[in-house]
Amino acid sequence: MIRGERLYLRSIERDDLNRCHDWMNDPELRATLAQRYPMSLAQEGDWVERATRGQDPAVVTFAICLAQGDRHIGNCDLTSIDRDNGTATFGILIGEADCRGQGLGEEAARTLCRYGFDEMRLQKIRLDVHEGNPAIKTYERVGFRREGVLRGEIFRRGVRLDVIRMGLLKGEILPPSHEPE
Repeated sequence: MIRGERLYLRSIERDDLNRCHDWMNDPELRATLAQRYPMSLAQEGDWVERATRGQDPAVVTFAICLAQGDRHIGNCDLTSIDRDNGTATFGILIGEADCRGQGLGEEAARTLCRYGFDEMRLQKIRLDVHEGNPAIKTYERVGFRREGVLRGEIFRRGVRLDVIRMGLLKGEILPPSHEPE
């Protein structure tokens, strides 16, 4: 278990399947993710099985849970882990709608990035986010910086959008501001 202030990160468990399936079929949430289409229960089950086995050394996946009440509210991961170069790609979703906009995604991002730098000895964590995604401000508060733009990279809701590449180097994590979002 990896502890934050209001939340903790734990392994994905088989019991998480139905909740994760519901999240991946929420059109509002899916619009912010790379996964564009609804997921079948079998597809999500395959993902949960891979996450619970943890056999891919290039991926670490965690459930985001509230410390108070042990409620599973989302997932986060580091993928494309390159141990030779000390890099990885960050991903996150806050699946429970009533938990969005409360700084929990920011805390989870900060917690996982610290783990990546301190325990996995990473030197850089990167992410891709499409323009207009409100999470960009969250990533900037954590310390991620814009590194480039992939023009017209994705198609969402009838429009071509740019994808912004962001990066965070070891030592660049910003302290929480404790200001309302």
